[in-house]
Amino acid sequence: MKIKIKNILFGSALALTVLPVATSCEDYLDVDKYFYDMTSLDSIFARKDNLYKYMNAASASLPADDQIWTNSWNPWSFSSDEAFCSWKDTRHSGVYYVLGEIDRFSGYFYNWETYYKGIRRANMIIQRIGECKDLTEMERRDLTGQAYFLRAYLYWSLVRQYGPVPLLPDTPLPSNGSVEELSYQRNTYDECIDYIVNSFNEAAKLLESGRSVVAEFRVPTSGAAMAVASRVLLEAASPWFNGNPYYSDFKRSSDGVLYFNQEKDNSKWGKAAAMAKRVINTGNYELYTVSRDKTTPDLPAEIMDKNFPDGAKNIDPYQSFYNMFSGEELAVNIPEIIWARNETNDLSWISFPSDMEGGNGLNISQQLVDAYRMANGKDINDPGSGYPSADESWKEIGETKNFSGYQLLKSAAKMYDNREMRFYATIGYNHTFREASSYRGTADKHKNLEATYYSNGTAGATLKLPDDYTRTGYTCVKYVHTSDCPGGNGSYRQKYFPVIRYAEVLLNYVEAMNEMEQDYTDEENNVTVSRNVDEMVKYFNMIRFRAGLPGITADDAQDRTRMRELIKRERQVELACEGRRAYDLRRWGEMVSTLQTPFYGMNTEAKSSERQKYHTRTQMTYKYAIYNVTNKMMLYPINQGILDRNAKLDQNPGW
Repeated sequence: MKIKIKNILFGSALALTVLPVATSCEDYLDVDKYFYDMTSLDSIFARKDNLYKYMNAASASLPADDQIWTNSWNPWSFSSDEAFCSWKDTRHSGVYYVLGEIDRFSGYFYNWETYYKGIRRANMIIQRIGECKDLTEMERRDLTGQAYFLRAYLYWSLVRQYGPVPLLPDTPLPSNGSVEELSYQRNTYDECIDYIVNSFNEAAKLLESGRSVVAEFRVPTSGAAMAVASRVLLEAASPWFNGNPYYSDFKRSSDGVLYFNQEKDNSKWGKAAAMAKRVINTGNYELYTVSRDKTTPDLPAEIMDKNFPDGAKNIDPYQSFYNMFSGEELAVNIPEIIWARNETNDLSWISFPSDMEGGNGLNISQQLVDAYRMANGKDINDPGSGYPSADESWKEIGETKNFSGYQLLKSAAKMYDNREMRFYATIGYNHTFREASSYRGTADKHKNLEATYYSNGTAGATLKLPDDYTRTGYTCVKYVHTSDCPGGNGSYRQKYFPVIRYAEVLLNYVEAMNEMEQDYTDEENNVTVSRNVDEMVKYFNMIRFRAGLPGITADDAQDRTRMRELIKRERQVELACEGRRAYDLRRWGEMVSTLQTPFYGMNTEAKSSERQKYHTRTQMTYKYAIYNVTNKMMLYPINQGILDRNAKLDQNPGW
């Protein structure tokens, strides 16, 4: 069937180009809207102010990466061993996914049209920006770079969710195209990755290297383009997407082409390492640190002989981590944040007890808690770590400890004493102090609360909300400022969520280097990388030292297998509750096996009079903690409605 209206470029044609499908002209045609859109679009490219507004509108298509658990844009919000949710509802629909209750007919996480519309708008800016005569050359370059970045990130968002997707033409589609001409088949995974990375590279050439105006802090920079590209390339190099036999029968129906190459390509690790190295070479970023003061606790002696980044003599590890997420420091002053977005209060709200008017529905796992090391850098299971025995771990510390602005109450269990500083900056546990100093009302429990998760505790269930409680006895306080209070007379500190930060880039670099088997050269950008043990130790230890922990040795880095496990553990802790864990487990091919292991936590059915019983590792049997995750769920199903309108699209395996 032919489209009967001629010269349709935007407006009603938008649905055709982004889906990319067509059924009949009646499905999309709105003549009044067509003429309105044509007139207003011409005016958009006639004036700079309108063009910037158009870019802002296009950017609204970006996924809300800060919405990790509540109103999450992606189905894997609870697909990790970090946490499970106390609720199953539309605001926490990731729970439906891990329980195996979503199929190709479900309406959850329907992002396909939104992302393609954003891609369409980004392409329009790239194609027509020359028409805007009142832009300076610098503005033109930067705005074009933003459009390339937007296009790349939206395609990446599609690939993260669906795997291979159709790559549409960069120029407008034919105005009188038939249904056949306007329907596109999926490209291969490698073709998608190459296109995305090429777009990020174009963005990096054009974008500014920094944003000096606070109002522009959220606008991506050239470093952001390279940093996200390093994430893209790292995933493409990883086992699940690089020669994975699970996809050996996943072929394009039209020509039999494999969507995923079945030959493992080790050079992909080199590409990922080189991209991360480009970010490092800019010199624009560094790990954020706060200077040591008299309240900073003692650190292991072996890291106190040198200043950061070669040691930790001059820094406060707790404040260095806490300030970055809590809003204590303005995000624009944090050189570690490469790209950020405004943070919703949901990240804080979900961690607060019900009596403080919080959600109280996040259940951090014992697995994550146990991943944090002791203050001396040893695993809790290592001899000499200082971790208390089962006979002692439940007992009170006995004295309140104040360090770096943090208060460890004397009533806390010994199992939470002498842990590394990232633990205290991330995990809320039984007998955690919740200050909530912004509260100005008189209601009980809204301020200076000792949060306890016993069945009769101060952070337990309430008569009004009997299902709203943390069943593991742990929550996340990473995004909570001491002044935050969700109560009616309280407030939240303004925060930015780091979509990507320098610590991740360093870990990307180290991981990619560790897996390399031959040197790799990016000739265009004059970057050569290899499995360099000294570099691996240097950049890995920067993260360890910032956390106040001893570093690894060259012997550790020489052993590829041992180093791989060290990297995985460090990513688990350093990037905890930042929305990265599920993607890491997936790309390593470990999501299914990891989530077959039951969640563990404390025994929150015990009362406050049963302290020892409470502080006992307990397998979670709650109905929303019993997952049903299979290999097919590594890619989200394409909605059946999209498939019905475009016969050229193949569904993902297993759906």
